[in-house]
Amino acid sequence: MLCLWKIEDGACYISEETKTYVAWSLLYFSSKMFWGCEMIKELDKAKSLSDRAFGNEPSAFPELLDLLQNIESPLLDAVRIVICFENYFKAMLLLENYVIHRMDVSVCRDKFPQFVTGKGKQLLQKSTPVLLQDIKQAEKHNKVWSVEPLQSLTPQTIEISTLLGQPKYRAIYSKGKEIDYKLFPLLQALNGTRNSLHFLNVEYIASGGLGVDKFVFLRDYVLKHIDSFGEKFYKDNEGSIKTGKMEIETLDPEGYSEES
Repeated sequence: MLCLWKIEDGACYISEETKTYVAWSLLYFSSKMFWGCEMIKELDKAKSLSDRAFGNEPSAFPELLDLLQNIESPLLDAVRIVICFENYFKAMLLLENYVIHRMDVSVCRDKFPQFVTGKGKQLLQKSTPVLLQDIKQAEKHNKVWSVEPLQSLTPQTIEISTLLGQPKYRAIYSKGKEIDYKLFPLLQALNGTRNSLHFLNVEYIASGGLGVDKFVFLRDYVLKHIDSFGEKFYKDNEGSIKTGKMEIETLDPEGYSEES
């Protein structure tokens, strides 16, 4: 069961305004996570050194290696970048009216079989985004504004492996074939590489691993598709964002019993 009266739970499903506020918050923290990365802060210098080292100036290798080795926490950078895109993807799902919380397979098997599939009765959500309206209809939530808990959802959100790996999810935040071809495999590699000792060392970059150019690609993507979108989204929806924030801050946890 998912309670709706706190932002860290399911407040995004109460109304259009709370959804708008939570989506904007995800975009805001997505950007904040990315620009907090040490690698991104040093990217212009790293790009210049990399171009020289892998071009006609191999003497730049030691300086490049020193720069990479002095990055305070490449593991933290990897986590930050993955979380950045996870937040962005979930914001896009919300704005397209899909739920971002995992469904409860036991509850769905028992009460809502339309959300399970296959002989093993696995959740449909594992491969296909589920609309909030379909869940509210199944649970007979007919009010436009309600904090009544959703029985079929859990407090945990959809895992990054699903967001990155499933085509029906990726189609929602797809920005074109060329970018998709680069972005999703890169994020999958970054997600897998963050526990590797060779992450962000010059030997790994030289062998064709996660090189400086790929960080440049990620930076350009964030500037164009997250930061610019977030700024425009706020300007276009400032009133709804402020209303949604106020609604969440003044929620009564017992309100749903009075509303029902």
